Amino acid sequence: MFRNDRLLVGLDGPDDAAVYLLDSGEAIVASLDFFTPLVDDPADFGAIAAANALSDLYAMGARPLFALNVLAVPAGELAPEVVGAILRGAGEICEQAGIPIAGGHSIDDAEPKFGLVAIGTAAPGRLWKKAGARPGDALVLGKALGTGILTTGVKREVTDPVDLLVAVHSMRQLNREAVEALAPFDVHACTDVTGFGLLGHLLEVCRASGTSAVVRASAPRALPGALALAETGCYPGGTNRNRAGVEGHVRWDDEVTEPRQLVLLDPQTSGGLLAAVPREQASNAAHELDRAGYAASVIGDVVESTGTIEIQVVP
Repeated sequence: MFRNDRLLVGLDGPDDAAVYLLDSGEAIVASLDFFTPLVDDPADFGAIAAANALSDLYAMGARPLFALNVLAVPAGELAPEVVGAILRGAGEICEQAGIPIAGGHSIDDAEPKFGLVAIGTAAPGRLWKKAGARPGDALVLGKALGTGILTTGVKREVTDPVDLLVAVHSMRQLNREAVEALAPFDVHACTDVTGFGLLGHLLEVCRASGTSAVVRASAPRALPGALALAETGCYPGGTNRNRAGVEGHVRWDDEVTEPRQLVLLDPQTSGGLLAAVPREQASNAAHELDRAGYAASVIGDVVESTGTIEIQVVP
């Protein structure tokens, strides 16, 4: 494979975006993300897909500059108004982020898909990466969990409409203000929680950092209705893949209930930032995230490597 010394972050690591060093000393940060519809409203779909794609840049502490649309729709089958609503929803989120959509590409495909190429910049010395978490750090999570459970419930027509509104609001919420809230603190490692679920992404951080973690099972906040749906066996197929992905690397206390396990394994869309900060800063960091409008929580601690993440029940 061709190597370039200016490629600071590429395929070698598990980080959320690629990073390329410019002559100016600044770095370009780039990512691509797209997926199939998970909500019925096309404008919400476009908005959620856009927020999800931009989150990869925010997870590295980067500042987005512009985006490109990536659109796949069945030609002649979707009404132009529907396609327009998808693009409009993405445009609304990019406007909130303060960036233009500069172009893109569309193809004819049997199943609709949408997302963004997100381009931004960062100072190389101030990048947030998955490596760097240290024993003695605490883990701060920026959003509540359960989007996969709730959107699966929509397909099964069992999700409460009010709960869905809360979930859609969470998924549409940019992590831009989360970056601003965390900036004053010593962020040693960071990622965003998406398809691999909280535990899958935490495992990536631990592996990259050469550490392990202890998570308090009830500490991560759950979106309204998520635990109740999980109790009925409503969860997406991705949860089983996530469980298989962390098998052998997670040790559950016997008292951790199955619904709580399902929430911790739930594949997220446009989830919150997961940051490792010094333990003495964690409460203030979570407080600042709360002040910025996020459902934040301090969920556990980074510890010396044991090869496993422990999920504990704390009275």
